[in-house]
Amino acid sequence: MSTAGTGRSVREVGNHYSCSMTAELVSEVRDTGGEDAVAELLARAGSTRTAEYLCDITNWISYEEANALWEAGAQLTHHPSFSRLVGEKAARRLKGSPVAALLRSLASPEAIYRQMSTTATKFSTVSRLEAVDTGPGHAEIIAVAVDGFPRSKHHCDWTIGLLSCTTELFGMPPARVEHDECQAYGADLCRYRITWGENAEERQVEASEQLSALGQQLEAMHERLRSMLETASDLIASDRIEDVLARITDRAALEVRAPRYLLAVRLEDGGELHCHYRGFDAQAASACAEQLLDHQAADFPRAWLVVPVASDRRDYGRLLAAGEEDSSFFPQERELFEAYARYAASALDGAAALLEARRRYDESSALLGLARTLARAGTSDEIAQRLADAVPLVVDCDRVSVFLWDPAKGELRRRALATRDPEDPLHGEELVYTPSAGGPIERLLSSPEQEPVFVDGEHGDPRYREEVERMGDVAAILVPISTPDSFLGLLGASVRERPERLRPTPDLLNRITGVTAQATTALQNGRLVDQITHQAMHDQLTGLANRLRFTDELRKAVLSARRESEMVSVFYVDLDGFKPVNDELGHDVGDQLLSAIARRMSECTRASDVVARLGGDEFAVLIDPSSAAALTLVGERLAAAFAAPFPVGGHALRVSASIGHASFPSDAETADALLRRADEAMFAAKRGAVSPR
Repeated sequence: MSTAGTGRSVREVGNHYSCSMTAELVSEVRDTGGEDAVAELLARAGSTRTAEYLCDITNWISYEEANALWEAGAQLTHHPSFSRLVGEKAARRLKGSPVAALLRSLASPEAIYRQMSTTATKFSTVSRLEAVDTGPGHAEIIAVAVDGFPRSKHHCDWTIGLLSCTTELFGMPPARVEHDECQAYGADLCRYRITWGENAEERQVEASEQLSALGQQLEAMHERLRSMLETASDLIASDRIEDVLARITDRAALEVRAPRYLLAVRLEDGGELHCHYRGFDAQAASACAEQLLDHQAADFPRAWLVVPVASDRRDYGRLLAAGEEDSSFFPQERELFEAYARYAASALDGAAALLEARRRYDESSALLGLARTLARAGTSDEIAQRLADAVPLVVDCDRVSVFLWDPAKGELRRRALATRDPEDPLHGEELVYTPSAGGPIERLLSSPEQEPVFVDGEHGDPRYREEVERMGDVAAILVPISTPDSFLGLLGASVRERPERLRPTPDLLNRITGVTAQATTALQNGRLVDQITHQAMHDQLTGLANRLRFTDELRKAVLSARRESEMVSVFYVDLDGFKPVNDELGHDVGDQLLSAIARRMSECTRASDVVARLGGDEFAVLIDPSSAAALTLVGERLAAAFAAPFPVGGHALRVSASIGHASFPSDAETADALLRRADEAMFAAKRGAVSPR
């Protein structure tokens, strides 16, 4: 959010007087004593404002600050009617301003006085002014202080100065103002009797004065046109939407006078809130912006002038001028405000089109990159990670998970994660889901080609909602990855805030389903790569790791153990009495026996251990024991695995095994040496030199 004005002292809090007053006050002091006098003015008034701020007629100051400046100005200039002089000159200074043009549009002095309750709010919000009698050549105005802001002599004198110059807007001499009832001196209210044009001399307006008034009106219209043209130029020249919106807000503040302004818009539904304001603090501006965008016009306070920032393309938000309680605006002000709101909408149309073009470019680039990436062969896990990495380039999300279905194990397991948070708690967390009767996974298995599912606190299967909440997300969209007859997996994109970012709009669904469609064929190919890789790294008969994979895992384990100063151990197992089985019962029975031995060895080891068939009747087990006792326990379990007979093909076959082991780093320093030492220990056990350990 952008802001106008920062730290203020306590006495400067509040928007009670327009700086159209202080602009003339500072000018008068400067004319009297130069810049030194202006510095003295600010010092005596205790103001931390700059002279530039006080001379900007779109700004506002507080009640206490205004009184302090009047008092200090009177002291410095020694003018007996300083505040009235400031009011008169302020009114004259404004003759060529948008406010003066607005007042002249009311056609006569009495019309301006008649609408004094509205006119007065353009200058101050601490008094309520009302016309009790108006007519050609006369008006009677009463003023009552708002609670908490008692009328001061300076305020009354300033008001007289302003009221007397209203007639000058129409080329007439200043009006006469009688002020015999004053609230500052104990009366119940202030009463101003205003008269003009009472004699022939005053009624005969000089042609030069009429021309002057007309010239001022033309000047005001020219200034308004210039502001409009500059705003139009901004739409063409500037490429920063924030700068354009800020200038539009500032120019609207010059045309429509109020203590506070707020422009609250979004480039797209659910997108980032762009908020430009004056006269609000950050917290109040944020709350007001939400109220503007979330409520209907009937819910807004009467003192607000609210217009839509909308075009034929879409509704972006609202533009607000906020007065104090009981404030009101002229119809002409609404028309001007609407013009600036349309300018804002035009700027947003351009920004939205540019944003959309950039998004489409990013999406097409991401899809092209994904297509090229997926075209490269890879395992299912590699394809899943490429898919996860591509989704955030196409969909606004905080986290992407890719789950793959394992038909052999009957489980849905997360195989890839992409997240904007490097410390995401899901890093390293294993997520596995199994089908339950009537559950969402079972439904996907029975009907793979389902539509994407949006999940938040109110939508989606309760089991989905529970998982989304557990992961700390506020919403997710789940997209099945499938063929017409096969369920391959599930893509999940989630957000930590603003759930509307994943609302299943047609555009979002097209994007995310386009990505998953590209991934489907790649995942099918990945499964083939998985199978080929598995066959290359596993024994075809037993399903255990083969020698190639075992030596690879052994080298990695030794490297890790060397870095972490840990132990790695290898058991080398050679069967005793296996050859007679092959010779007497045939190779089919022998193969069945080898498979039964492999299953029993896998059952007596941990899931993290690597059990391998090195060839023929030789096996090996790789473990990382936490202690010598753990190593001994594994050795005992392996030996016990051969104690009971193996039921194979109607036979109860007994075979034994010679087992040797070696550990890194005590027995060997390298992976190859470690395997050799374990092999040597096995042969030693076979020869009976040592007992199996």
